[in-house]
Formats: sequence, C-alpha cells, structure tokens
Amino acid sequence: MLIKINEANVQEAKLMNSLFGTQSQYNALITPVSNESEPLYVYFGLALTQIINVYEKEQIVKVNVWLQLRWYDYQMKWNPDRFGRLDSIRVPPDQVWTPDLVLFNNGDGNYEASFKCNIVISSDGHILWIPPAIYKLTCTINVEYFPFDEQTCELRFGTSGRTASQIRFGWYAMANSIELSDYVPSGIWTLIDAPAEIRTFQSTEPPYETRSEMVFFLIIRRKSLFYTINLILPTMMISLLSITLFCLPSDAAEKMMLCTSILVALVFFMLLISKILPSTSLSIPLISKYLMFTFIMNLLTVFLSVLSLHLNHHRTSVLIPVPYWMRTIFFHTLPTCLFLYKPYKNPLANRKHISSIDSPVLMRKLKSNPDDVPEEINDLIEQLLKISDDIKYLSKKIEGDTEEMKVYNEWKYVALVLDRIQLFVFLIVTFIGTISMLLQIPKLFESHRESLLTATQSTTSSSLRT
Repeated sequence: MLIKINEANVQEAKLMNSLFGTQSQYNALITPVSNESEPLYVYFGLALTQIINVYEKEQIVKVNVWLQLRWYDYQMKWNPDRFGRLDSIRVPPDQVWTPDLVLFNNGDGNYEASFKCNIVISSDGHILWIPPAIYKLTCTINVEYFPFDEQTCELRFGTSGRTASQIRFGWYAMANSIELSDYVPSGIWTLIDAPAEIRTFQSTEPPYETRSEMVFFLIIRRKSLFYTINLILPTMMISLLSITLFCLPSDAAEKMMLCTSILVALVFFMLLISKILPSTSLSIPLISKYLMFTFIMNLLTVFLSVLSLHLNHHRTSVLIPVPYWMRTIFFHTLPTCLFLYKPYKNPLANRKHISSIDSPVLMRKLKSNPDDVPEEINDLIEQLLKISDDIKYLSKKIEGDTEEMKVYNEWKYVALVLDRIQLFVFLIVTFIGTISMLLQIPKLFESHRESLLTATQSTTSSSLRT
C-alpha cells in the first residue's frame, strides 16, 4: 500500500514538472486561448450558503457564498496512461491562470474571494475552481413598508479590464438561478427567489467595446413577527389608549398627565425607529406615518382636553350661563344620539321660594301696642326679628351658591357631551387610519412559507446528481 502511494506521488510530481516545470512554457498571466480572436468561455455559478445579516442603517447585506467556476485551458492536457492513470490534480490558484472576477457592488473593499482554495485540473484541460467567500454588498433598502418590507439585492460579478470579446460568461450548472442546495434559512429574512442573468453593456465612447456581467438577485422578505410584537402592537395600543382619555371626567387633573405620558411614549418609539432605519429621504416608512398620525391625534386630544377644562373652570368662575342654542343642542338633541342620560331636572326648581322673612301681622300688632304685651314677649319678638335678618342673609347665600352650582353643572355636562363626541370621532378616525395603513402593506396576509425555496433546492439537488 505504501509503495502504491509513493508511486502515485511520483507520477503526480512528474506531471507537475511537465506542466509547470522549467521545460514548460506555461505562463499564468496569459489568457489560455489558442486563438486570440476567439473569446474564452468561463462558466460561472453561485451557491448561496447563508444570509448572515442585513445592515439597514448602512444599506449593506452580508452573505456567505461559494463561487463556482469552470473553464478550458488547452495547455493543461495530458495523457493519463503516461502518468499512472492520473485523471486530475489539485494545484494552488497562483500557478494557473484564473479569471479575475470581482464583485462590483461590494461594500467593504473586498473585491475577491476570501479564501484561495486549490484548483482541480482534469486531464482533458477543464479546470474547476470553487472558492468560498463572504461578501458585503451594497443594496438599496426600501423601508416604505417596514417591517413588512421586501428587498431585492444584486451581486454583480465581472472581470476587471476585459471585454466580452476576450471573456464570455456561461452558466455553470443552473441557468438563470442561484444554487440553493446548501442554503441555511435565516431567522430574520425569508428568501423568496434567487434568479440570475447575464448582462452585456456597450461603451458609449470609442472603441465601443462591450463587457459582460453576471448578476445574481436575492429577493428577500423580512420576518415581521419580532417587530409586530415589540413595535406594531405597542403603537396600536398607545393609539387606543389616547382615545380612552375622553372617558375620564372633564375636570380630572390626571387627564393631562396621561396625555403627556402618551406623547413621551410616542416620541420614544419614533426615536427607536430612527435608530433602526437608514436616513433616507426617498420614502417615509409606513410605521413612521402611523406614529406621526397617532402623535397628531394625541396632540388634538391635549388641545381638546384643555378646551374642556376651560369650559369647566373659566365659564363657571364668571358665572356665564349656558346659551339657549347650546342648551337646546347639548341638553336635548345630542344626549340621545350619544347614549347619554339627559341632565336631571329638579321639580322644585320652578317653585317660588321665599326670598325674605318678614314679621307676621300678629307681631306687628304686638309691636304697635307694646303696653298690652308683657315685657318677656317683647324681648322674644326682638330676638326673632334679629334672627329673621340672619335667615334672610343665609337664604340669599344659599340661593347664590345654588345658582353657581347650577351653572357649573350645566357647563360640566356640556364638557361631558363634547368628550363623548370626541370619543366617537377619534375612535372612528383611528380605526379608519389603522385599517388604511394596514391595507397599504403589500402581501401582509400571505404566509411566509419557504415552499418555493424548498422546491428550488430539490430541483437543484436533482440536477446536480444528474
């Protein structure tokens, strides 16, 4: 067994000396074409392993891929029978000519493959090279429907300084697609599709040369469960919480405190979104629009709450009665429509109250004839007359307080009717605004299944086996 291994090594050394030794005229810097007028066909493919991360703020996507390259070198041919039936050898990539493929839209300055693995050379002159690479590519992130967004990113590969007449691209295994047999699904993004195409560009200046590019697309959709639970639902709950402010009493001081707390929470969520998304002015995220909508509604709530407090305190402090037209609308018409009880009307309110207490006729007569009345009774009459003055003062005071309380209760009921109107209006506006925002999101109710991806993987695996 050891003898066979040593013999194989000897044959491989002889072959390497024949191909790359001092007697060989092979130059790794020269394109391996027998006729300079004919282009060299490079069959290129891409195998996606993992979408590592998407940096929305920097608009960069980090992926792990395998480059699949195959071409023909007429100088790398030998007869296997002369070298112990050796059909293929593996050599470092710096010993043979390799296509200078670069990623044009890279985001970190790394244009080439990260690891230079060995190249497999077959006896018929075909060369296979599958180097791994981790690329950071630039991708324009469309955040209009965040977090229900779908992104399309490109990997644009081409040769530096070579035209289409020198090197032409072809498909390695799968035409117009990325190989996904070894793809590991991401926990953040769903891979919807991975097409590919070959583009040809012609220069607009002399000598009007053409160049080719291999473009691979990554169509990915964000898995929105995390953002729905931690961002969307709290925002919707806050918008509903701002509506419940109108259920509080109009003269409650806690109403303004709650309004201020909701405004602070909305500002916090807006700052949180600004930290996640890129600072682009091309489109406004839908979640930012909804937060701004909720923010404006809450500002209106604060304004109307201040107006309600003004009706309660300012009007009652100067004892301005409720006008007749307002009494007709707010006391008789609107309460029935808003499911409110009408204000209670006191049946004794229309009765005539005694505004003063005068001495009776008997007391006058007794006072006119003091000689006929005992002295004790005269003293009692004097005391009763003094008490009657105090009773008149208390009666006027109670009547004034009653009138003030009546005005206060009427304006308070007007504020209650206004709060109920605002409750229904804000509830309807918030519901319509929320539904309209949700309907603008494309493919919201589609399930994020990876059935297409699984089907693509199975097709790829079967084609590779074939």
